[in-house]
Amino acid sequence: MSQPMKLFLAVSLLLNLLLGGVILGHASHRFMRDHRQHAAESVATLPAEKRQLFEAAMQRVEQESGDLHEQISDARKEAASLLKAEPFNKAGYLAQIQHIHELRGQMMMHTAEAVAELATRFTPEERAVLATMLAEMFHHPRPAPPGASPSPGETPPPAQP
Repeated sequence: MSQPMKLFLAVSLLLNLLLGGVILGHASHRFMRDHRQHAAESVATLPAEKRQLFEAAMQRVEQESGDLHEQISDARKEAASLLKAEPFNKAGYLAQIQHIHELRGQMMMHTAEAVAELATRFTPEERAVLATMLAEMFHHPRPAPPGASPSPGETPPPAQP
């Protein structure tokens, strides 16, 4: 293959990869925005005073969890370095992953405690809105593995030719 043809193919491949990244980036932002938008719409249906209580509680959770976010980030970096190290330390790696899960559990408990406190001040109808909104905020659907049967209410993918 000639030198100009190799250069053309390399540039073409690079541009295609760049375009693919841009498309995937936009798609992921749209997906995340949809979840936040649905949650915001649910919160908007609450009376103003309850909406303010909810927003203040979530801000408190964010502040309380700030240090945990940093600890999780550090723990993930440590887990990655353990995974790359030679020789591989299986026990150390698994302990680090367990530590990450414990930190995430602490974050979830901060949120659960805030929601429980809010629930004592909400009517049953407002708690139903809160439950719907939380489900929308924390539910991240994942594609089923290849060959798995669809969930109830989900249509199966078309058969491959």
